[in-house]
Amino acid sequence: MRSQSFKNRVYLAIWALSFCIFALDLLVPYKYNLAYCYLLVSLLAIFIKEKSDVIFLTTLITALSLLALSFKPHIQSYEEMLLSRVPIIICFWVAAAFLIRFIGYQETTGIQEGRFEALFEYASNGILVANQSGTITMSNPALNKLFGYQEGELTGQKVEELIPHRFSGKHRQYRKGYHEDPKPRSMGQNLNLSGRKKDGSEFPVEVSLSPFKNKDGEFVVAFVIDNTFRKNYEKSILKQKQELANLSNALQELNDSLENKVSERTQELEQAKNDLSIALEKERELGELKSRFVSMASHEFRTPLTSVLSSAGLIRQYADRQDLNNVVKHSERIKNAVNGLNSILTEFLSLGRLEDGRVSVQQEETSMKELVAEVSEGLQNLLKPGQKVEHIHEGQEQVFIDGTITKNILINLISNAIKYSPQGAPITVRSQLFQDKIKISVEDKGIGIPETDQKHMFGRFFRASNAANSTQGTGLGLYIVQRYAEMMGGTIGFESEIEKGSTFWVEFKVGNKENIENGKK
Repeated sequence: MRSQSFKNRVYLAIWALSFCIFALDLLVPYKYNLAYCYLLVSLLAIFIKEKSDVIFLTTLITALSLLALSFKPHIQSYEEMLLSRVPIIICFWVAAAFLIRFIGYQETTGIQEGRFEALFEYASNGILVANQSGTITMSNPALNKLFGYQEGELTGQKVEELIPHRFSGKHRQYRKGYHEDPKPRSMGQNLNLSGRKKDGSEFPVEVSLSPFKNKDGEFVVAFVIDNTFRKNYEKSILKQKQELANLSNALQELNDSLENKVSERTQELEQAKNDLSIALEKERELGELKSRFVSMASHEFRTPLTSVLSSAGLIRQYADRQDLNNVVKHSERIKNAVNGLNSILTEFLSLGRLEDGRVSVQQEETSMKELVAEVSEGLQNLLKPGQKVEHIHEGQEQVFIDGTITKNILINLISNAIKYSPQGAPITVRSQLFQDKIKISVEDKGIGIPETDQKHMFGRFFRASNAANSTQGTGLGLYIVQRYAEMMGGTIGFESEIEKGSTFWVEFKVGNKENIENGKK
């Protein structure tokens, strides 16, 4: 009864330990390989006297090891994980064979002894047994073949003979440390182990260790697996992954290149579309300008020409009658009509030169007083009775500006002031020099500009609503003045109030003598 109770406790302990290790194997991540802990269960077999129980126990831990593997998260393929546990499962069965052979079954029948000897002799993996001093006491045929030795040739040699010489010294220290704390485990976890054959060549191996004791002392069983196939397989997988990565990078670069090409072509098409739209808009605008020009020119030229023709006929009649007063009167009408035509032609020519880019800025030393006086004198025949042009200058009289462009600006602004001012109304021209800038303004007391028209005053062919029907003009003057001001890096503006007059001004930079001389050089 006491023996049966002990046996039951042993079986209970085996079952409890097996399932505890199984539970830990399920919970612990794959990188912490607990499969060798099942060998602890195998050690409890020394308390079991029935061979069938030992085999059942080995079957149990094999099944639990595989079951735990199937439930673990698959960070690798299942085949790779299963392949990694094959050596461990072999260890289970080899350990069972050794326990049966050396710890309680030495006295068994020849049939039983032969079965376990066959397991040792005919195992496909290499197995060796070494004592505490590291001397090989047994090696199976698979290990002899693996390392290129004949049967019995390894017996009595140190295990360091099977290790590359560069690692032999460290291995002795590792062997000593293992005997101080012997337990089933894989050798060199997370390391690339190599074995050395008799001819000196090296090959990758995987080694697992399991300690045991008998009447002859302490021993270590080493299970050695040729890892060449697995390493080659891993290298092949790694090479395939690298090739896939290179292919992926090449495809990504190709995709990026295609996207860049598409983006470039899209931008080119957008630019071409914009250029085409701009060209079409300019063509449409040009067509409108031509139409407006023909319409305006036909009207503006017809009226003064009709007046000239009519006055010329009347002068002839009055000359025959010797009516000098009417002759003078119609002569003035002819002169005014010709001046109007001249003004229109001047504006058309100026616009054409500006649009064709035939106008350039040429700065030179100019007297503002003389320039304004010259313009005023040239416009004397346009002055209405009682009108007078007054010039007020502030600052240095001599300035470096483009005299021709400035003269054209003054002609346009002063002639407008004369045209839209009543008889006897003063016209004031002011020029103010501020360091590197000059501001020129023309003030009149004329009809002014309606507020609704003021935002359009610098448009081509635009005329204010209160002047379009009462006064001759093309609507190009202020547009031309604005272009002149922009050419000299300046601006134009105005202030106006109905029936109180208007003040137009331009402001632009002036040069200096040193810059003008350097430019000529």
